[in-house]
Amino acid sequence: MSIPFSYKVEGIGEDFFPSTMNLDILDDIVRVDDKECFLMTRDLTRLEGLFVGGSGGAAVAGAIKYAKARNKKEKILVFLCDAGQKYVSKIFNDDWMRENGFLAEQPGLGTVRDLIASAGNRKIVTAPATASVREVIDTMKTEGISQIPIVEGKKLRGMVAEVELLRHLLSGGKTLDSSVEGLIGGDYATVTPETKIELLQGVFADAKVAVAVEKDELVGIVTKIDLIEFLARPAPPGAPAANA
Repeated sequence: MSIPFSYKVEGIGEDFFPSTMNLDILDDIVRVDDKECFLMTRDLTRLEGLFVGGSGGAAVAGAIKYAKARNKKEKILVFLCDAGQKYVSKIFNDDWMRENGFLAEQPGLGTVRDLIASAGNRKIVTAPATASVREVIDTMKTEGISQIPIVEGKKLRGMVAEVELLRHLLSGGKTLDSSVEGLIGGDYATVTPETKIELLQGVFADAKVAVAVEKDELVGIVTKIDLIEFLARPAPPGAPAANA
């Protein structure tokens, strides 16, 4: 699993499970980011007259994603557990929204999708969850990489980094032919292709690498040096520089 990293939505997404949580009754999980939550929160107030907080916007945004994926007519019940009066200076404040990259009314630095595209057709090196430790080490050595995404089909299962491999080999009783599945972990965070470049700084404050996922499929990997190169690239004629 990816590690928890900083986010703006309050009241949900904590990095622990309460004792009442029963994962066995869950059928699906829908991922939403801060921007989706806050824009939906504002739309619920502006269009529907529902003055809810960011967690309410998150719930509705997730429900809409779920409904689109199901692609059939059905009734969906969504619980809105918070009111919006505590967020007047944040979610309902245009200046705060712009400062945090959630309003696109002013030109920004771009998105993770733009960053990935700027790198050209860079190959994404992955390994299946069924691979052995030996195979993963050989792949990492050949490709000159220090961590590798582990996938099942096209779906991301997690990451394996050098430190996990080193612990495995030093722990005693472990072999190169062991499955790499038990080593899945890694210091990474997940983002979407639409995550704004301005938000990556906060992501990299908590994780070494950002993994871009769209519809549960791995679409790119972004490191700190990738972000630096993107921001340092020459600006197109007539466009403001990244550090302007």
